[in-house]
Amino acid sequence: MTTVPEILVDRAWEEGVRHFFGLPSSGVLLHVLEAGRRRGVEFVSTAHESSAVIAAAYNGYFSGSAGLAIGIQGPGAGNMVSGAVNVKFERKPVVCVCECPAAGDFGNWGQQADHPGLFKSTAGACLRIKPQAAAQTVHDAFRIASGTRLGPVLLELPRNLGTSVADPDVVAVATPGLPEPAPDKVEALCNAVASFQRPVIIAGDDVRQEGLTTALVELADTLQAVVLVTMDGRGVFPEIHPRFGCVYIGTAPPHTLYRSFLEEADGVLVIGADGRMKEARWDSDIPVCELVTCPQFAALSDTPQWRVDGRLRPTVERLSRRQSREGFPISRIAELRAAAAPRFARPPAAQFAVQDVIAITREQLPVDGLLFAETGVFQSMLEHLWPVVVPDTFFGSTVGRTMGLTIPALLGAKLACPLRPMVGFTTDGSALMRLGELEVFSRAGVVAPLIVMNDGALGTIQAQQRFQGLPSYGLQLQRVDFASIARTLGLNGVVVETPEEYTAALRQSWDAQSATLIDCRIDPQAYRDSFMPATGMGPSMDSFESSG
Repeated sequence: MTTVPEILVDRAWEEGVRHFFGLPSSGVLLHVLEAGRRRGVEFVSTAHESSAVIAAAYNGYFSGSAGLAIGIQGPGAGNMVSGAVNVKFERKPVVCVCECPAAGDFGNWGQQADHPGLFKSTAGACLRIKPQAAAQTVHDAFRIASGTRLGPVLLELPRNLGTSVADPDVVAVATPGLPEPAPDKVEALCNAVASFQRPVIIAGDDVRQEGLTTALVELADTLQAVVLVTMDGRGVFPEIHPRFGCVYIGTAPPHTLYRSFLEEADGVLVIGADGRMKEARWDSDIPVCELVTCPQFAALSDTPQWRVDGRLRPTVERLSRRQSREGFPISRIAELRAAAAPRFARPPAAQFAVQDVIAITREQLPVDGLLFAETGVFQSMLEHLWPVVVPDTFFGSTVGRTMGLTIPALLGAKLACPLRPMVGFTTDGSALMRLGELEVFSRAGVVAPLIVMNDGALGTIQAQQRFQGLPSYGLQLQRVDFASIARTLGLNGVVVETPEEYTAALRQSWDAQSATLIDCRIDPQAYRDSFMPATGMGPSMDSFESSG
């Protein structure tokens, strides 16, 4: 007879998951660990439950499934919520299994909490296992987490079910396909797009998911459009193509490059994106046509003049038969990009700058290698200085602009794809949030370079203080020796202070027998001064200096 913990682990195995993450209790979760040991789904204990959720989500994503994370009731569940919030923003799939009291055993004692209440604004569903429907509930949890929009699901596991026999029956629910677009709406939208003389295309990750990356290139050439990609859509259009404009952030600062393209456009075509992939409200009044995969998704532009819901391919193919009467000149695209380039240029007086780290890493990492990153000034630089040509290889933080994302994300991904080249970019502030997980890298034998931009402060926010005329206060950090910490935990740790030292350290890291943490002592002032121009708060370094 199959027990409830075995049902859970068996489902993970069938989904392709070979690792699960978290911190167990002394009760039912120990039975889950034992079921994993027997089945060959390896348990990886983490330093914090939020890290477990992030690592599991990325592990699941690269395994082609939802990941699996476990935590105890009450405080453990609360810690898991913070990880679930992060992966919700990053659209990664995970089943969060929280121990909970047995039925009829709830009360005002112990570590009890309202888990569905904690997760309700974050999880795609909050489910609870019962022996008589255990297999079905677990099946549903994985199915929902891996739905049209990936994300977290809460699965409560009562603590008295460690040895309970489970009902193994599952009624598979067919995942509905995307609806067919309405022909009349397709025709109206195509007519509208055909009237655009200087069109902009904004493309999201649904283009990749529907297998339309080649068709998008053909459409851009046909319409003679400039193409922007959303934060989750890096690589759906090759970012070395002459019709590539920039990454669309949808943020408030007035000098972002995407605004330059919208100001010269007379119409926008959004393909495979939705309203979650922008940082602020849409504030352009030019006509917008949107192709959105699901009717329940909000439009990127809030209220487009024309919207078609459903499969993207029929409308994209129809649009490819329409010729633009004028088009957005390639020469003008190049001019606008060149005008923005000085905002991201290497500070000439710096001994060691973020731009050095990005350029050297891009040169060494294969074009199909994976990059993981998180928030910080260098995130804005990556959006301009790291051209992505292979879809699904760039994993910087999107609208969450999450701190503490890189280390657990890299951990989970590398365990799923141990032979695939990948690298993680983090900062000192973010790394300090996840130091305990470096021990997990060592214990789990994960080998990948982890790059820490070390400027001794929460530099991005410190730059905001200066920009707003506020005194520098509360944001300085100790200049932590991350390399020494890494060595203490059994990893390679290297301090670098020049581009030449970084080049050598990164090259050696690819063939190392353990993960290598490269502590990059970048020039602090050059890094902080880059904040306003790189994020579009000001048009140039001169305007930043005048604001100080």
